[in-house]
Amino acid sequence: MEINEKREKNSKTFKMKAKQHYKFPKLDLKKILIIIILLILYFIKNKLENDSMILHETKLSKYEHYKILLPKKKHHIIKKINPNEKNKYFKLEESVDYKKIKEKGNNKYIYHTCVINRAKNENLYIREFVEHYLSIGVEKFYLGDDNPEDVENLSDVLDDYIKKGIVEVEFTYKRNITLYEFYEYTFRSVYNRCKWFIMYDTDEFLEFHDKNMNVKSYLDMPVFDKCDSIKIHWMIYDDNNLLLYDKRPLKERFSHALPNNYFNIYHKSIVRGKNYNGTIFDCLSAVHQPNLDAIYDQCDAVGNFERLRVGYMGVANFKYGYIRHHRYKTTEEFALKLKRGYGKVGTNLDVMMEEFSKVNEITAEKLDIIEHIVNLTFPKYHKNNTNK
Repeated sequence: MEINEKREKNSKTFKMKAKQHYKFPKLDLKKILIIIILLILYFIKNKLENDSMILHETKLSKYEHYKILLPKKKHHIIKKINPNEKNKYFKLEESVDYKKIKEKGNNKYIYHTCVINRAKNENLYIREFVEHYLSIGVEKFYLGDDNPEDVENLSDVLDDYIKKGIVEVEFTYKRNITLYEFYEYTFRSVYNRCKWFIMYDTDEFLEFHDKNMNVKSYLDMPVFDKCDSIKIHWMIYDDNNLLLYDKRPLKERFSHALPNNYFNIYHKSIVRGKNYNGTIFDCLSAVHQPNLDAIYDQCDAVGNFERLRVGYMGVANFKYGYIRHHRYKTTEEFALKLKRGYGKVGTNLDVMMEEFSKVNEITAEKLDIIEHIVNLTFPKYHKNNTNK
């Protein structure tokens, strides 16, 4: 009996001590507040160190850091082009698709979804663009390389994909054609090779809300059976207040979407591969909105018939997905576009600054970098900053 009583007494004592030992401490709000402040300061310090590290790695000032974005000079042999042969792109007999077309027959497409894109000064991003579309089910890319002759071209950056037959490149520099003419001539050359053609720029990434959806499952939905063109709207992303370029993927650097932004009224079209009667891309706006006379059955992103006139791009519907559009990227990349004269003929830098301000906050620091790189001042934004 005594032994049992002793055991019971010892057990109670142990439990009491354990309870006291593991007693949850009272919340100290002052300490919690201090910890939160320290965490905020830590993240601010990390951001400043990161900016400093970017500059230290390149040994350039923040005003000259943009120079790492300039195309690398390279003297390489390029395919000679005849400027008069504007519409002879991706010739069948020269294409890696030739054997596949012979096997399947000329009346059967050999790929479900293809991309047509012309790129200039996009060597830093073209690989990410190709790999994104491969990840959502695109099978083939027909790219126009509009880089100058004396710099690294797309073939240098995408050599492995070209060897696999996934990418084909036409060197378009000095052909003296417009962007929409490139789309027109390329589509005419390859329309029978693909069931659908995505014609997006290198800063436009098609995204689906459903992770199990890809371009094939989306475009093969019964609602699109009678559609020859499908309009998908932009979702504009801001600059995440990043001043300088770094090597992280676009999706990682720019994660802040603007679902109510004005520019989301614009869309880009996915076009069914077939022989249409008439010119499809007859002007710059037709890159967004194909010619209604040539492609009659045009639909919105959920399969409703929608015949829109140029200038009005419809109401955005993001039910299935959207085009993630990185219109400006970092401050210095936007400034570099300004410096080049972005479009050159008829370019209005004040209009570009106005458009930039509709997507991104213009701070004194951003304005400082822009004005140093462009070597111009924008008094309107200095006045606004002063009033603040």
